[in-house]
Amino acid sequence: MRLAVLPFNAAAGTPPSLARQFANFAVETLRNATQSDVNFVSYLAQVETSAGPKGAFVNVSETLLERDWLQRFFGEVEAERVMDGLLEHTPGTASFVLTTRFHDPEGEEPLEEFKFEFDRSQLFESLHYLIKQMAKHAGATLPPELAGEKMEFGTDDPEAFVKFVEGYDALMYLQQTNGQVPPEFDPEPALDALREAFRRDHDFLGAYEMLIQYCRALARFRLGRFEPVERALQEALEAEPKDFKSAFALAEVYEAAGNPQAAKEWIEKAIEVEDKEPALYARLGLLQTHLGMPNNAEKSFRQALELEGPEKPSTDYLSMVLFQTGRGHEVPPLWKELCARFPENAFYAGKLAMALIQSGEEKEGVEVFEKALDLPENLFVKRAYAPYLVDHADVDRALDFYEDCLEQGGEGDVQLNFEYANALQKADREFEIPPVLKRILQIAPDQNIKAQAQAWLLEIEQKKRTDLVEKARQKAEAGDFAAVVKELRPLKNWLADYWKLWILLANAHNRLNEPAEAEEAARKLIEVFPGNEAGYIELSNALTSLGNLEEAYMAARFAASSLPTTPQIMITLGLAAKRAGHSDEAKAIAEQIRRAIPDNAELQPVLAEMES
Repeated sequence: MRLAVLPFNAAAGTPPSLARQFANFAVETLRNATQSDVNFVSYLAQVETSAGPKGAFVNVSETLLERDWLQRFFGEVEAERVMDGLLEHTPGTASFVLTTRFHDPEGEEPLEEFKFEFDRSQLFESLHYLIKQMAKHAGATLPPELAGEKMEFGTDDPEAFVKFVEGYDALMYLQQTNGQVPPEFDPEPALDALREAFRRDHDFLGAYEMLIQYCRALARFRLGRFEPVERALQEALEAEPKDFKSAFALAEVYEAAGNPQAAKEWIEKAIEVEDKEPALYARLGLLQTHLGMPNNAEKSFRQALELEGPEKPSTDYLSMVLFQTGRGHEVPPLWKELCARFPENAFYAGKLAMALIQSGEEKEGVEVFEKALDLPENLFVKRAYAPYLVDHADVDRALDFYEDCLEQGGEGDVQLNFEYANALQKADREFEIPPVLKRILQIAPDQNIKAQAQAWLLEIEQKKRTDLVEKARQKAEAGDFAAVVKELRPLKNWLADYWKLWILLANAHNRLNEPAEAEEAARKLIEVFPGNEAGYIELSNALTSLGNLEEAYMAARFAASSLPTTPQIMITLGLAAKRAGHSDEAKAIAEQIRRAIPDNAELQPVLAEMES
């Protein structure tokens, strides 16, 4: 029996997270134990926010669903039976009332409805009963650990379990939205809930694992404040010092915060706890590569390879370091060994072909590509071969390969779509590019990627207007900033999402000593293209001219901590720090710049101001 389980609706005053996850917990427990065809349906809606469209969980109603709503749902899914429910909780009390119903596609009334009241001390018995009811309607036979009078929940503390559920709901939210949550989303209540669950029961493995996963998700999506996440992981590490996962998560948090040195140190601490885990050495090697330590990185990657199974996933990383250090000739033998071990593996064959071409053995590399096209599951080969074909005047064949990849599940791959659009451009098929760029705008999780796609789309669909922006850029190069402002001002509404317009306007207004207008343009540039360093530099300069020195410093500080470090950002930060009264920091930045760019006469007055 195919059973679809809807999230329980939450009555007024009832936390929707509990309503959703009580239902989801029962589904996951039943499905994992019986492999039955029971599926949880998640309500995720798109909402418009100041930062663009984001995802949000939806509580459909504060009452039970109407029959016509359920009828529409049956028409949209392939389910033989549907379960819905309503969870009611009075704030300030420990009691809940749960009403659940089972429906089939026919009939106006539920097949079965039951309602029971329980307090937190009866939570486990109630959820166990719920699982048994689901099993009955799904036609599933429960194993002994679920069929008896009691079942294990990982903890004997109902309050710890409730806190765990609250945190689990937030993690599911981040995973299902891929971190695309509204700006008002506050991750800390869920973090506090998971910390409380673990504090209440240090033997509750689920709470410990969920706490670490949630912190890793916050780091990956760069959400929330650094300090609470760090503190939570430190607590977990103190409680479980012999488990490496907390130290590994701390490394990810520090890396996301722009501190690769601290991240490396935490990975090294994780290795002290668990020195047989290849993923730790691979991550250490990546951090060492980032820190400019290629010899150390090579050693780490080779250590990972020694510990890995026959597939040797760290071969890719070791290949990267060898090419970076001028030893590309050592890479093809690595892939040849894997190809010999797995002759039907198209991924390894594609990697070998790429390594041969990159190391100067182009003819052999092309031969490997051609032979690999005959292997089963050869999409990776087509994907890897296509850029080479584009660069070697065989664009039509490359387009065929790209289209095969897109048709077989690649439409959600942003990089693949960009490569396909570039190939279309080389084939003089520009009229086919806009749908590809619009697809990128729909699927790209990163606003910086969207900014690039949007710019290209405007340059095709509004060519006359974007040509005017290009002419304005040429006038800016000639120093005619008044003309830049005059020509671009009428285009602000037409090209509001065109970052190239805003970068010119911000710079021109600053050059004309019009800081208020420069601030407006810089903020718009940051909104459209948050990864463009010029937005923060122009914003800091404008705020300085307006006398907002601390705000100018904070803008530059944010850029320095969030974007790749460049001399321009560091110069802006050093000057902003000095002008805002952070003299010691300004001097330290000046010293860093002197070491990075020695004997530069043009920089001397700027550095002198920082050091004064």
